[in-house]
Amino acid sequence: MSVFSDKRVFGIKRQNCGGVSTAGQVCANDVILWVIFLLPINIVIHGAGQCLVAMGLFVGNVVGWIFLSKRMNSYAEISPKKIHNAPELFAARYGSWKLKDLVSVIWIVTLGLILVSVLKVIVSVVAYFMDMPESISLAIIVSFLILATILVDNKLMGIIKTIVFIMVIIVCLTMIGLVFYRMDAREILDNYRRSRLAGGTSIYLNILYYDGKTVDIGSAISMTGVGLGCIAMPLMYKGVLNIRDNKELDVGRIWAVIFEGFTILSSCILALLVVPVLYPEKAWANMNSFQVYNLMLKKLLGTGTYAYVFRFAALMVFIAAVVVMLESFMRNICEHIRGLVPAISRAGGIAKLLIDIGVVVLTGCCIFLVAEFVEFNREHMIAENWGLCAAALAAPLFCTLTYRHATGKGMYAGIIAGILTFVMWKYLPFVNGGSLAAYSGISGDVVGFAVSLLFTIGVSVCTQKNTEEELKIFDRMRADQA
Repeated sequence: MSVFSDKRVFGIKRQNCGGVSTAGQVCANDVILWVIFLLPINIVIHGAGQCLVAMGLFVGNVVGWIFLSKRMNSYAEISPKKIHNAPELFAARYGSWKLKDLVSVIWIVTLGLILVSVLKVIVSVVAYFMDMPESISLAIIVSFLILATILVDNKLMGIIKTIVFIMVIIVCLTMIGLVFYRMDAREILDNYRRSRLAGGTSIYLNILYYDGKTVDIGSAISMTGVGLGCIAMPLMYKGVLNIRDNKELDVGRIWAVIFEGFTILSSCILALLVVPVLYPEKAWANMNSFQVYNLMLKKLLGTGTYAYVFRFAALMVFIAAVVVMLESFMRNICEHIRGLVPAISRAGGIAKLLIDIGVVVLTGCCIFLVAEFVEFNREHMIAENWGLCAAALAAPLFCTLTYRHATGKGMYAGIIAGILTFVMWKYLPFVNGGSLAAYSGISGDVVGFAVSLLFTIGVSVCTQKNTEEELKIFDRMRADQA
């Protein structure tokens, strides 16, 4: 019996979540990572051209929810093999537990490094507002992640994440309304002009420009290509497996698009209003989103007691959103690590429970040690691991759910080719001592995805086809979409 069939540490129980809560908790992950955590400061500094990243994220999420989510759910229902997460989809379709483990390792590494990177930033923010040492703040947050993963049922956590996600949208819309309440249109435009933006106000607010210059084709492809990571991440696939029934899945798909659309649009508009609100002060590239929004609220509200309460509450909503996102990453990492641990057939329920808890605690300790003692460029680490995941897994996952004749060898070829292409394209000095990414302006995740897709399909065509039994399951899954 699969350890994942027990509703215990990870709160995993098939068909126990509603559509709205599933949409909310899944959207509260990759969308918040980018539009709350990474994108705002880049939009403020470089202009509306950075909103192409947001557009790519929206398209990537729509593709996942509209074209892949129902296939994932149907395949898991039809297959005689137990499928509780995306790695087990590979094991079920291709009969290869080694392939499952390879996918799990990639997700453990990439999600883990993203988690630690975000954690280091959020710890510094919480420590500043709470006036406590960062080590204590780190210990508190990691303890929360450990306890939430062990004690809180996945369904309840989904409801909590949905509430926090809706609060984020409300705070963004409230701050936008507050800007136009405090400032009239003429003052906003005058402040844009006085800020001496590269190319002027119209260029700054034009999505086709970046730092006052026209966005070239390579940059546009790279920015929108960030959306490939939405297909490559395991969070949506996990969410749709927990959904109650097909009716709730349809509800979830609709609400996911609505949630993502509102969040992306409101956060982009809010970021574009930072410049006129802060004038004559400026936001700098080394600031994070929380610092920028804190300054923005100070300008709009002043420094009185009520202003401080509102500012604190608004920032706590953003911080809570990031923390619940980290909990999702933590839960997924622990689940994938637990899947690598060999099953102990004679172990009783208590022994299995202790193993599960041990995995969570050890994972939390490793995260604490890395966050406390290892220094690196946090934003760069997030972007690199997001891109690596997109290059390695977006094409294999897409083909697994859409290409009838995809084979296990094709999956291996696509994953390995995507990783090698990403590394070589980004880091090896092929052109005048520089990388191909720097020369062409096209990111490694886009090129890695293209090469991975080519190898996945090409090797699948040239290798032995799947069994008739598996093809029948795939055909039934595809027929369910009609």
